[in-house]
Amino acid sequence: MNRMLRGAAAAGTALALMIFVPGTTVRATGGKPPSAETCAALASAELVITDEAARGDVDQGAVLAKRIRPSITSARLVPATGAVPEYCRVEGTIPTGDTQEGVNQVRFGVNLPTQWNGRFVMIGDGGHDGAVSTSTARVPEGYATANSDMGHDARVFPGATFAFNNRPREIDYGWRATHVATVVAKGIIDTYYDRRPSYSYWDGCSTGGRQAAVEAQRFPDDFDGIVSGDPFMNTIEIAMEQVWSSAIFFRDVNNDGVGFDNNISQADIDALRDAVLAKCDVLGNDRIRDGVVGNPLACAKVFTEKDVDDLGAARGLSPGQIQAIKDVYRGPHDSSGKRRWYKGKPLGSEFSWGSLVVPTPANGNFPGQGGFSMEFVNFLWFEHDPGVPTARRNDPTLLPGPGEYRWLDFDFDRNTPQGRTVNGSKGPWTPNDGGAFMRAILNGSETDLRPLLVKRKAKYLLYHGFADGLIGPEPTIDYYEDIVKNTFKGNSKAAKEQVRLIMVPGMGHCAGGIHGAAVGWDKLPPLVDWVEKGKAPESIVVTQDAGTTAPGGNQRIICPWPKEPTYVGASGSGAENDPANWVAANFECVRPRPHRDRHDDDDHGDDHHHR
Repeated sequence: MNRMLRGAAAAGTALALMIFVPGTTVRATGGKPPSAETCAALASAELVITDEAARGDVDQGAVLAKRIRPSITSARLVPATGAVPEYCRVEGTIPTGDTQEGVNQVRFGVNLPTQWNGRFVMIGDGGHDGAVSTSTARVPEGYATANSDMGHDARVFPGATFAFNNRPREIDYGWRATHVATVVAKGIIDTYYDRRPSYSYWDGCSTGGRQAAVEAQRFPDDFDGIVSGDPFMNTIEIAMEQVWSSAIFFRDVNNDGVGFDNNISQADIDALRDAVLAKCDVLGNDRIRDGVVGNPLACAKVFTEKDVDDLGAARGLSPGQIQAIKDVYRGPHDSSGKRRWYKGKPLGSEFSWGSLVVPTPANGNFPGQGGFSMEFVNFLWFEHDPGVPTARRNDPTLLPGPGEYRWLDFDFDRNTPQGRTVNGSKGPWTPNDGGAFMRAILNGSETDLRPLLVKRKAKYLLYHGFADGLIGPEPTIDYYEDIVKNTFKGNSKAAKEQVRLIMVPGMGHCAGGIHGAAVGWDKLPPLVDWVEKGKAPESIVVTQDAGTTAPGGNQRIICPWPKEPTYVGASGSGAENDPANWVAANFECVRPRPHRDRHDDDDHGDDHHHR
């Protein structure tokens, strides 16, 4: 693989600065306390920041500048408003790439509270990003915060179009932008306060969770603690799963030119949801009837494909429709059914299928996950882009014209996640190309994290909604268990000192979820307590959030995997099912009985295992 793809003095009277991050001291900082004057002075600062990571891995370092020279485009003191205290808002750009690779820039923003608590938190992104967050989250708590656009402007390049035949922007989106924005933010913090952060944290979900996993594997010196939620870390495989689970319902299998031959209705989805809950709402350590599948892995032992057959027969579904439902749960595989590329949607996520997965009148025949995956395969999955999407991505009758590629034509026999590019770096694309090239740029799925967790002793807090219908939760459990195996040689006692996984029953993608479910919690404080006080999270109280609010409200606790929240309060005469009794004090974290993975019999050869 070629070098670009792996892995990259204040002006005037204001400030004179050379920053080295990490390792050496700041030279000529001026040392003035935060003020309107020192904030405004940042606007004319010419910073030169040394990136020690550029001296490390040969391939990765080849696409990183050893000295980063950001351009500060604005710096202004924002007065206190309501709960948000006074802070200095700094914005700018960072040049990336070179003449051989091609050049690009990363936009960033940094918030510097006047009353600083000495900590820094980098805020993760979502989706394809392309914007710099203006959020003041964490500023009221005294944190300095930062965010980037991941190397492109969504106003110019909507969706994934930024990546069309543009390797520098792909590398920035994959990993480089996050790292260089972190290094620059630390440099600006050092300049403004005349000292470095005492502790640095990452907090992100979805794409922000992928960024977290990529940082964990590539840049172990960037953060003392990392929160990674519902991570999009197995990027190439997750895109395959999303294409798979929606294409099942779109395809024209009868060759009548209409499509949607195996589609199901919202009523069918609701009946499926109810059938799953009938068997799995109360199961094992989940002792209350609350409309939530407490553990989809345990549910898979009692809700089987026979139950799908029975549901289909009762509702008059065709064999193709019945198989489509089974295939959503099973995940993408080849035409023989023997080579499975990734795990499918979890049992208990059916409540979201009508918005995220299945084309329905309510979503305009454009399921939510299609906004991401239906163009991801055009611009980010292959080394050489196969073509732009068709004009109507949700129209299975519209065949691709010259220069176009249709997501429905993605081939699960030939387009394998670790398959090579047939024509190599010169191209062009062929229908037999695999995803290995972009997988090396985008995925954050490495599980030997010894530099971060053993050498640096950083803390890594993972979480995932057990009802996430967008990015399935089971691979995150696999990821965690592989970290225990590959970083700690299977020593779970040693592992839990550095890494923990929290599974959240009833939570959808990052937040919200099943109506009435208690899924809301602040992720950063448990990580801070763990990093700074050595107090690892043994249980966390959760309440309803804005997406699950129901009259009366309720609480639960969530637990480090493999423990599960278990009701231990009053029981009998339906007391356990009374929401008035669903308070944190009535739950304990209990280890489940050993269960067998529902996919243990599937083929996981080296070319298609999700790691």
